[in-house]
Amino acid sequence: MKRQPSKQESEKTNGANSPSVVVKRIADKSKILSYLERERTYSASAIAHLEPSLADVSEWMIATHMDDFALCLISKSTSPTYVFTLGKASMLDSLLSSMRLPSNAFITCQPQNLNIIEKYYEISQRLVLKRMVVTRDNFKPTPEDATRLRSGHIKELNGLYKSHGNSVFFADQIRRGVYYGIWRDGQLAAAAGTHIISPTHGIAYVGNVLTHSSYRNQGLATTCTSAVTEDLFDYCTEVVLNVEPNNVPAIRAYASLGYKDDCMIIEAFGRRQRLVGSIITNLLRKFRMDAKHQEGVKADGGLQSEGYFPGRLGEKRNPDRGTRDARLDGPSR
Repeated sequence: MKRQPSKQESEKTNGANSPSVVVKRIADKSKILSYLERERTYSASAIAHLEPSLADVSEWMIATHMDDFALCLISKSTSPTYVFTLGKASMLDSLLSSMRLPSNAFITCQPQNLNIIEKYYEISQRLVLKRMVVTRDNFKPTPEDATRLRSGHIKELNGLYKSHGNSVFFADQIRRGVYYGIWRDGQLAAAAGTHIISPTHGIAYVGNVLTHSSYRNQGLATTCTSAVTEDLFDYCTEVVLNVEPNNVPAIRAYASLGYKDDCMIIEAFGRRQRLVGSIITNLLRKFRMDAKHQEGVKADGGLQSEGYFPGRLGEKRNPDRGTRDARLDGPSR
Protein backbone atom coordinates (compact mmCIF):
# COMPACT_ATOMS: atom_id res chain seq x y z
CA MET A 1 0.00 0.00 0.00
CA LYS A 2 1.30 3.41 -0.91
CA ARG A 3 2.06 5.51 2.16
CA GLN A 4 -0.11 8.59 2.48
CA PRO A 5 1.71 11.89 3.03
CA SER A 6 1.77 12.93 6.66
CA LYS A 7 0.34 16.22 7.79
CA GLN A 8 3.87 17.62 8.10
CA GLU A 9 4.73 16.53 4.58
CA SER A 10 1.67 17.99 2.93
CA GLU A 11 1.13 21.44 1.50
CA LYS A 12 0.10 23.92 4.15
CA THR A 13 -1.56 27.30 4.22
CA ASN A 14 -0.61 28.84 7.55
CA GLY A 15 -2.90 31.83 7.54
CA ALA A 16 -3.40 34.57 5.02
CA ASN A 17 0.18 35.76 5.30
CA SER A 18 1.74 32.50 4.11
CA PRO A 19 -0.33 30.91 1.33
CA SER A 20 0.77 27.60 -0.16
CA VAL A 21 3.81 27.10 2.04
CA VAL A 22 4.99 23.53 1.60
CA VAL A 23 6.37 21.97 4.79
CA LYS A 24 7.97 18.54 4.57
CA ARG A 25 10.73 16.30 5.80
CA ILE A 26 13.80 16.27 3.64
CA ALA A 27 16.31 13.42 3.60
CA ASP A 28 18.25 14.01 0.38
CA LYS A 29 21.67 15.11 1.64
CA SER A 30 22.59 16.80 -1.62
CA LYS A 31 19.44 18.95 -1.47
CA ILE A 32 20.00 19.75 2.19
CA LEU A 33 23.58 20.72 1.44
CA SER A 34 22.47 22.96 -1.42
CA TYR A 35 20.51 25.06 1.08
CA LEU A 36 23.25 25.05 3.73
CA GLU A 37 25.86 26.11 1.19
CA ARG A 38 24.03 29.41 0.76
CA GLU A 39 25.28 30.33 4.24
CA ARG A 40 28.14 27.85 4.49
CA THR A 41 30.14 29.43 7.30
CA TYR A 42 27.07 30.05 9.45
CA SER A 43 25.92 26.47 8.75
CA ALA A 44 29.15 24.70 9.75
CA SER A 45 27.61 22.74 12.64
CA ALA A 46 24.63 21.72 10.52
CA ILE A 47 26.85 20.60 7.65
CA ALA A 48 28.67 18.31 10.08
CA HIS A 49 25.36 16.61 10.79
CA LEU A 50 25.33 15.36 7.21
CA GLU A 51 28.21 13.05 8.11
CA PRO A 52 27.17 9.35 8.08
CA SER A 53 27.81 8.99 11.82
CA LEU A 54 25.04 11.51 12.60
CA ALA A 55 22.46 10.51 10.00
CA ASP A 56 20.41 8.34 12.38
CA VAL A 57 20.01 11.07 14.99
CA SER A 58 19.33 13.99 12.65
CA GLU A 59 15.95 15.04 11.27
CA TRP A 60 15.60 17.78 8.65
CA MET A 61 12.47 19.77 7.86
CA ILE A 62 12.00 22.43 5.20
CA ALA A 63 9.38 25.02 4.29
CA THR A 64 9.32 26.42 0.76
CA HIS A 65 7.27 28.92 -1.19
CA MET A 66 8.49 30.04 -4.59
CA ASP A 67 12.10 31.18 -4.01
CA ASP A 68 11.80 31.50 -0.23
CA PHE A 69 12.72 28.75 2.21
CA ALA A 70 13.46 27.90 5.84
CA LEU A 71 15.36 24.85 7.04
CA CYS A 72 15.44 23.26 10.48
CA LEU A 73 17.66 20.52 11.86
CA ILE A 74 16.66 18.65 14.99
CA SER A 75 19.49 16.46 16.24
CA LYS A 76 19.42 14.08 19.18
CA SER A 77 23.21 13.88 19.11
CA THR A 78 23.27 16.21 22.11
CA SER A 79 21.32 16.89 25.25
CA PRO A 80 19.43 19.14 25.23
CA THR A 81 18.45 18.48 21.64
CA TYR A 82 20.24 20.61 19.08
CA VAL A 83 18.01 22.84 16.92
CA PHE A 84 19.56 24.65 13.96
CA THR A 85 17.57 27.06 11.80
CA LEU A 86 18.24 28.84 8.54
CA GLY A 87 16.18 30.92 6.14
CA LYS A 88 13.59 33.67 5.84
CA ALA A 89 11.78 34.65 9.04
CA SER A 90 8.24 34.28 7.70
CA MET A 91 9.05 30.86 6.30
CA LEU A 92 10.70 29.81 9.55
CA ASP A 93 7.55 30.77 11.44
CA SER A 94 5.48 28.57 9.14
CA LEU A 95 7.97 25.75 9.52
CA LEU A 96 8.25 25.78 13.31
CA SER A 97 4.48 26.07 13.74
CA SER A 98 4.14 22.81 11.81
CA MET A 99 6.78 20.84 13.71
CA ARG A 100 6.88 18.87 16.90
CA LEU A 101 9.68 20.72 18.62
CA PRO A 102 11.74 19.39 21.55
CA SER A 103 10.86 20.65 25.01
CA ASN A 104 14.42 21.79 25.71
CA ALA A 105 16.90 22.80 23.07
CA PHE A 106 20.30 24.23 22.34
CA ILE A 107 19.56 26.58 19.44
CA THR A 108 21.56 28.16 16.66
CA CYS A 109 19.77 30.88 14.73
CA GLN A 110 20.44 33.96 12.64
CA PRO A 111 19.99 37.25 14.55
CA GLN A 112 17.13 38.36 12.32
CA ASN A 113 15.23 35.20 13.26
CA LEU A 114 15.51 35.45 17.04
CA ASN A 115 12.04 36.97 17.38
CA ILE A 116 10.62 33.92 15.59
CA ILE A 117 12.50 31.54 17.86
CA GLU A 118 11.12 33.40 20.89
CA LYS A 119 7.58 32.66 19.75
CA TYR A 120 8.29 28.98 20.37
CA TYR A 121 10.97 28.99 23.06
CA GLU A 122 11.52 30.81 26.31
CA ILE A 123 15.20 31.73 26.09
CA SER A 124 17.16 31.26 29.32
CA GLN A 125 20.61 32.10 28.01
CA ARG A 126 21.89 33.44 24.73
CA LEU A 127 25.03 34.77 23.11
CA VAL A 128 25.33 37.03 20.09
CA LEU A 129 28.58 35.98 18.43
CA LYS A 130 30.83 36.88 15.56
CA ARG A 131 31.68 33.94 13.33
CA MET A 132 35.07 34.07 11.65
CA VAL A 133 36.46 31.86 8.91
CA VAL A 134 39.85 31.12 7.40
CA THR A 135 40.70 29.26 4.20
CA ARG A 136 43.81 27.29 3.41
CA ASP A 137 45.04 30.04 1.09
CA ASN A 138 44.58 32.81 3.68
CA PHE A 139 45.94 30.94 6.69
CA LYS A 140 49.01 32.46 8.39
CA PRO A 141 50.41 30.03 10.99
CA THR A 142 52.48 31.18 13.93
CA PRO A 143 56.18 30.22 13.95
CA GLU A 144 55.90 28.73 17.45
CA ASP A 145 55.07 25.07 17.93
CA ALA A 146 52.44 23.27 20.00
CA THR A 147 52.16 19.57 20.87
CA ARG A 148 49.44 17.33 19.46
CA LEU A 149 47.35 16.04 22.36
CA ARG A 150 46.37 12.37 22.39
CA SER A 151 44.03 10.36 24.58
CA GLY A 152 46.97 9.71 26.90
CA HIS A 153 46.98 13.44 27.73
CA ILE A 154 43.43 13.36 29.05
CA LYS A 155 44.51 13.81 32.68
CA GLU A 156 46.54 16.93 31.91
CA LEU A 157 43.82 18.36 29.69
CA ASN A 158 41.15 17.82 32.31
CA GLY A 159 43.43 19.33 34.93
CA LEU A 160 43.67 22.52 32.87
CA TYR A 161 39.95 22.78 32.20
CA LYS A 162 38.78 21.77 35.67
CA SER A 163 41.08 24.36 37.27
CA HIS A 164 39.05 27.01 35.45
CA GLY A 165 35.61 25.61 36.23
CA ASN A 166 35.11 23.66 33.01
CA SER A 167 33.62 20.23 32.45
CA VAL A 168 35.80 17.22 31.86
CA PHE A 169 36.77 15.66 28.56
CA PHE A 170 36.70 11.99 27.65
CA ALA A 171 39.49 10.15 25.87
CA ASP A 172 37.23 9.38 22.91
CA GLN A 173 36.68 13.10 22.32
CA ILE A 174 40.42 13.62 22.00
CA ARG A 175 40.74 10.68 19.60
CA ARG A 176 37.91 11.98 17.38
CA GLY A 177 38.99 15.60 17.43
CA VAL A 178 42.14 17.65 16.92
CA TYR A 179 43.71 19.08 20.09
CA TYR A 180 47.01 20.84 20.66
CA GLY A 181 48.64 22.11 23.82
CA ILE A 182 51.69 23.90 25.24
CA TRP A 183 53.50 22.95 28.44
CA ARG A 184 55.14 25.37 30.83
CA ASP A 185 56.88 24.49 34.12
CA GLY A 186 55.85 20.86 33.82
CA GLN A 187 52.13 21.50 33.35
CA LEU A 188 49.73 22.00 30.46
CA ALA A 189 49.46 25.78 30.21
CA ALA A 190 47.23 26.21 27.15
CA ALA A 191 45.13 24.13 24.78
CA ALA A 192 42.84 24.40 21.77
CA GLY A 193 40.66 21.86 20.02
CA THR A 194 37.64 21.25 17.86
CA HIS A 195 33.88 21.17 18.24
CA ILE A 196 33.10 19.50 14.91
CA ILE A 197 34.93 18.21 11.86
CA SER A 198 33.24 17.41 8.55
CA PRO A 199 35.87 15.84 6.28
CA THR A 200 33.19 14.88 3.75
CA HIS A 201 32.28 18.51 3.16
CA GLY A 202 35.62 20.11 4.04
CA ILE A 203 34.72 22.29 7.01
CA ALA A 204 35.65 22.27 10.71
CA TYR A 205 34.85 24.29 13.82
CA VAL A 206 37.61 25.25 16.27
CA GLY A 207 36.88 25.79 19.96
CA ASN A 208 37.78 24.80 23.52
CA VAL A 209 40.60 27.36 23.56
CA LEU A 210 41.94 27.92 27.06
CA THR A 211 45.03 29.36 28.72
CA HIS A 212 45.86 28.82 32.38
CA SER A 213 45.51 32.10 34.28
CA SER A 214 49.19 32.00 35.27
CA TYR A 215 50.36 31.94 31.65
CA ARG A 216 48.17 34.46 29.85
CA ASN A 217 49.40 37.40 27.75
CA GLN A 218 52.05 35.19 26.13
CA GLY A 219 50.15 34.26 22.96
CA LEU A 220 49.96 30.59 23.95
CA ALA A 221 46.30 30.20 22.98
CA THR A 222 47.02 31.80 19.62
CA THR A 223 49.78 29.26 18.98
CA CYS A 224 47.50 26.37 19.96
CA THR A 225 44.71 27.68 17.73
CA SER A 226 47.19 27.99 14.89
CA ALA A 227 48.34 24.39 15.32
CA VAL A 228 44.79 23.04 15.36
CA THR A 229 43.84 25.07 12.30
CA GLU A 230 46.92 23.94 10.36
CA ASP A 231 46.21 20.29 11.14
CA LEU A 232 42.59 20.63 10.01
CA PHE A 233 43.67 21.88 6.60
CA ASP A 234 44.93 18.37 5.84
CA TYR A 235 41.29 17.46 5.09
CA CYS A 236 39.28 20.69 5.22
CA THR A 237 39.19 23.77 3.03
CA GLU A 238 37.63 26.08 5.63
CA VAL A 239 37.84 26.40 9.40
CA VAL A 240 35.45 28.51 11.47
CA LEU A 241 35.25 29.73 15.05
CA ASN A 242 33.13 32.01 17.22
CA VAL A 243 34.22 35.04 19.16
CA GLU A 244 32.44 37.56 21.32
CA PRO A 245 32.17 40.80 19.27
CA ASN A 246 33.61 42.92 22.09
CA ASN A 247 36.61 40.67 22.70
CA VAL A 248 39.06 42.79 20.70
CA PRO A 249 42.25 40.93 21.79
CA ALA A 250 40.78 37.60 20.70
CA ILE A 251 39.58 39.02 17.38
CA ARG A 252 43.02 40.46 16.70
CA ALA A 253 44.67 37.16 17.58
CA TYR A 254 42.39 35.21 15.25
CA ALA A 255 42.85 37.82 12.52
CA SER A 256 46.63 37.43 12.81
CA LEU A 257 46.12 33.81 11.73
CA GLY A 258 44.09 34.86 8.70
CA TYR A 259 40.60 34.50 10.14
CA LYS A 260 38.11 37.00 8.74
CA ASP A 261 34.68 38.18 9.88
CA ASP A 262 31.86 36.36 8.13
CA CYS A 263 28.52 36.71 9.94
CA MET A 264 26.79 37.08 13.29
CA ILE A 265 25.05 34.15 14.92
CA ILE A 266 23.01 33.49 18.03
CA GLU A 267 23.46 30.49 20.29
CA ALA A 268 20.88 29.99 23.01
CA PHE A 269 19.27 27.57 25.40
CA GLY A 270 15.49 27.47 25.27
CA ARG A 271 12.51 25.81 26.89
CA ARG A 272 9.38 25.25 24.83
CA GLN A 273 6.84 28.05 25.25
CA ARG A 274 3.50 27.15 26.75
CA LEU A 275 0.42 28.86 25.38
CA VAL A 276 0.09 31.46 28.15
CA GLY A 277 3.82 32.16 28.17
CA SER A 278 3.83 32.55 24.41
CA ILE A 279 0.99 35.09 24.54
CA ILE A 280 2.74 37.11 27.26
CA THR A 281 6.07 37.03 25.41
CA ASN A 282 4.46 38.27 22.21
CA LEU A 283 2.64 41.06 24.04
CA LEU A 284 5.82 42.20 25.78
CA ARG A 285 7.67 42.20 22.49
CA LYS A 286 4.87 44.17 20.86
CA PHE A 287 5.20 46.92 23.44
CA ARG A 288 8.99 46.67 23.48
CA MET A 289 9.09 45.42 27.05
CA ASP A 290 10.99 42.18 26.46
CA ALA A 291 12.39 40.66 29.61
CA LYS A 292 16.17 40.71 29.79
CA HIS A 293 18.05 37.49 29.09
CA GLN A 294 20.83 36.15 31.21
CA GLU A 295 23.90 36.02 28.99
CA GLY A 296 27.23 34.24 29.26
CA VAL A 297 30.35 35.97 27.97
CA LYS A 298 33.26 34.04 26.49
CA ALA A 299 35.82 34.19 23.76
CA ASP A 300 34.54 31.53 21.40
CA GLY A 301 30.91 31.41 22.33
CA GLY A 302 30.52 28.45 24.66
CA LEU A 303 27.44 29.02 26.80
CA GLN A 304 27.66 29.05 30.58
CA SER A 305 24.93 26.54 31.18
CA GLU A 306 24.13 22.90 31.70
CA GLY A 307 24.03 20.59 28.69
CA TYR A 308 26.21 19.61 25.76
CA PHE A 309 27.89 21.59 23.07
CA PRO A 310 26.75 20.38 19.64
CA GLY A 311 29.68 18.87 17.85
CA ARG A 312 31.37 17.66 21.02
CA LEU A 313 29.13 14.64 20.91
CA GLY A 314 28.55 12.67 24.05
CA GLU A 315 30.10 15.23 26.35
CA LYS A 316 27.96 15.84 29.39
CA ARG A 317 28.20 19.29 30.90
CA ASN A 318 28.54 19.82 34.61
CA PRO A 319 25.43 21.78 35.64
CA ASP A 320 27.26 23.44 38.51
CA ARG A 321 30.27 24.59 36.54
CA GLY A 322 28.72 25.36 33.20
CA THR A 323 30.21 25.50 29.74
CA ARG A 324 33.23 27.73 29.85
CA ASP A 325 34.93 26.01 27.01
CA ALA A 326 36.99 28.74 25.43
CA ARG A 327 39.13 31.62 26.54
CA LEU A 328 41.58 32.99 24.06
CA ASP A 329 44.18 35.16 25.73
CA GLY A 330 45.15 37.18 22.65
CA PRO A 331 48.46 38.94 22.17
CA SER A 332 47.72 41.90 24.43
CA ARG A 333 45.37 40.51 26.99
